[in-house]
Amino acid sequence: MAAKTTALRPNLYGGSVDVRMIAVIRAILAFSGLFIAYIDPTHPAIFSSLTYGSLIIYGVWSALLVVRAFLQDPAAPPPRDTYWGDVLFCAYLVTLTQGTNSLFFTFFLFAILSASFTRGYMEGLLVTAASVILFILASLWFETGAKFGFDQTLVRPIYLLTLGYMISYWGGHEITQRLRMKMLQEVNNQANPRFGYDHAMRVNLERILHFFDADTCIMVLKRTTTPPIYLSYVINHKQLGQNTQGDTNNDYSISLDALNPNSINEDTAKLLLDLPDNFSCCYDLTPSWWKRHFPNAHLPANSSTTNETCKSIANLLETKRYMTIPYIQQDGTTGRMYLIPRNKTFSQSDVEFMTQLLMSISRVVGSMQLMDELVCASAKHERFRISLDIHDTTIQPYIGLKLGLDALNRQAGANNPLSKDISELLNMTEATIYDLRRYVTTLREEKALSGETLVASIKDQADHFKRFYGIDVDVNCAADIRVNSRLAGSVLQIFAEGLSNILRHTKAKKAYVSMRDENKLLLLEIANESPDSPSDKDAFTPRSITARARSLGGTSLVKCNQQGYTVVKISIPL
Repeated sequence: MAAKTTALRPNLYGGSVDVRMIAVIRAILAFSGLFIAYIDPTHPAIFSSLTYGSLIIYGVWSALLVVRAFLQDPAAPPPRDTYWGDVLFCAYLVTLTQGTNSLFFTFFLFAILSASFTRGYMEGLLVTAASVILFILASLWFETGAKFGFDQTLVRPIYLLTLGYMISYWGGHEITQRLRMKMLQEVNNQANPRFGYDHAMRVNLERILHFFDADTCIMVLKRTTTPPIYLSYVINHKQLGQNTQGDTNNDYSISLDALNPNSINEDTAKLLLDLPDNFSCCYDLTPSWWKRHFPNAHLPANSSTTNETCKSIANLLETKRYMTIPYIQQDGTTGRMYLIPRNKTFSQSDVEFMTQLLMSISRVVGSMQLMDELVCASAKHERFRISLDIHDTTIQPYIGLKLGLDALNRQAGANNPLSKDISELLNMTEATIYDLRRYVTTLREEKALSGETLVASIKDQADHFKRFYGIDVDVNCAADIRVNSRLAGSVLQIFAEGLSNILRHTKAKKAYVSMRDENKLLLLEIANESPDSPSDKDAFTPRSITARARSLGGTSLVKCNQQGYTVVKISIPL
């Protein structure tokens, strides 16, 4: 069903030899050939002077390639023109030196080795074919009018073809294995647990899509709940290309609308999961001509039921070729992945590698789920402990302060000139107690502060500062932002700290806060008017806000805009 070549990620070099070593070996071969041709009397050349001159030119060219190789990055792939130049020059030398009996015949193998172990199977095969054709043409030109030598004229091209094919296959196989080991290493790298295991699943599916240069990658999951939940992750090559436009620093880009899996109906999910649990295959409705004599050659077992199921899935996915692998997690979640190719076909080797890849992804996702459960349990216990500490060490003293202010207000009486100030202090104390109790309740119950709830909490803080401190705070926050409860709580604390800094360190009476999402970043701004601020105002750094932003993987920056506002800009990755 599948071709011999393996679909690899484009523009990904995985050569197994050093460019510098290739250049040095080329130079050694060139000067060795010149030395042997000069001292060996058993191989007289017809064009001796031209041969020596050509070998000297080849040696100088090889020396220049050595210098260039040591000046460039050793991890970079060698230029294609170097080994193609070796092939042409070798054919030229064979033509000048006795044709089929030329001692430079083995130089073709160096070019084949260079191409195969740096560019892969197909490139090595092309160099092999070109070497055989050029060797036959050079031999026929030299042997014109001479006695036909069967052993030299036919055996050597066959020897070159078979050995070149084996070298090409081994070189391509080694490069493929190196790329696969690199892919497994990337998959096993633990992602940031703050983003969750859904993010890790999507990133790894994108890696699979890039690695195989496929068109679409679909993961269908069945959660073991009552009733079962059916989810799907869909990564498309075209959509992925649109999401990554303008973002050249990130190899695997996740759009904000695709952070979570999509729900699918039960009938569609059951059709996609209807294959046997351990069944893996590369399905192809249009196999190669030589496989049409074996209609079920692309399936592990000759089963008409399985064949019909695969055909129904192909119609559902609107494709003629796909690879499917089962997926199992330790928590009982089962599923199946479907990889739809673009142009290339998959091989049985790809199926085996994909099975290992999904096993690694399953372990990574399972570890992140376990870590998330441990973090949630630990955070819940810590929140409960902090809520008790806040109640005992902060709320209770504030309640005592409120009772004292209430008693003082009653003693002062309504006609006392201090009654108004005492009443304002009493109201501020009551508002602070209310905010603290609401905060303690949020800590204990882990309430989600996202979307409209988060914006409402920010507006409450702004109203609080306007009512008690006379600071007019304009709130410009998008209510449709999707963030988790932990990040929403941190955002609320950042805004509270920023407004508190405006109250304590400035005399501003106008300020604004904003929140929006852009390019997978949550952008926060806290600004206050500062018409008389010093010239070094950009050097100010809010330490607590900066520390909190860094703990979330973000950054903070202080700038002044053209309206005379000092703006603290915080960016947090989503």
